[in-house]
Amino acid sequence: MQTQTAIVHTDAADAARRAPAPPTIAHASDADVARFLERFRRFGAAPSVETYMPLFHPEATLFDDGMERPIGYDEIPASIEATLALVQGFVMAPERWRVSGGALFVEARNEATIFGARKAWRSVYRIDLDGDRVRRGRRYYDRAPLLAALEPEAPRLADLLPAAPVADDDALARPAPPGTDERGLARDALVALLARCWRGGSFAELVAHFRDDAVLIAPGAPTPLHGAEAEGYLARLATLLRGAVPVARAVAGDDALVFVEWEASVPTARGTYALGIADRFDLVDGRVLAARRYFDAASLARALAAA
Repeated sequence: MQTQTAIVHTDAADAARRAPAPPTIAHASDADVARFLERFRRFGAAPSVETYMPLFHPEATLFDDGMERPIGYDEIPASIEATLALVQGFVMAPERWRVSGGALFVEARNEATIFGARKAWRSVYRIDLDGDRVRRGRRYYDRAPLLAALEPEAPRLADLLPAAPVADDDALARPAPPGTDERGLARDALVALLARCWRGGSFAELVAHFRDDAVLIAPGAPTPLHGAEAEGYLARLATLLRGAVPVARAVAGDDALVFVEWEASVPTARGTYALGIADRFDLVDGRVLAARRYFDAASLARALAAA
């Protein structure tokens, strides 16, 4: 879900002015979700305008990093044509999903040849369904690795993150904080805990719920993060947002898998940057086994580095 400019470059001023459309949450039955996923898999296996457009409601909007604004139904064919011309041999395979009401999260594996090199990446597609059709669509993924060879001088998130704080080993060893039941951390408690961490700027309370072998994968971190490393990264990212506090926009999941969509208005030298984030958590016995954060590090770094 992107235009050609979404991959090639992002103008920081345009990115700072963008404003995604308000959510349109409708109800989707199990049958609706199944029909949508069948068509989504069909598109992923054989991408084309013909397999893409049946996914959308006539009043659909679509937004992706690099776009100046959400686009409407009539603009979607030209957008996907431009994308498929650039990401040659593109294929997409949905791997996992969860739905709540009409809010659907789909985590997918993507592959394509980009500027002569075969690339693979994962993304989260956040969709508001109206029956079995998309009313609002957005994809979360990190464009920075795909752009690295094309724009080696572009600002890098890793260079903008504040210095890593000293690990608070005592905080990680403390007993699990409030927000659990007898089974451990539940979905709603996890979201409430994350919101507290965003507000306070400290993520020790979250990482206290990580298993010893838990990992966090996130933009700007070259390798999976464990324990104190994960806590430090999350706190540094929160500091980088210059006082902006992400707010949960949508949640779906259960005791095994949870997705959360966040939005924040980040102040920059050229205005306000609308940051979107999708988090995915794997839970086992009420503790976090794995977590992955999805957002566009390339656009965020450009917006923050702009004079």
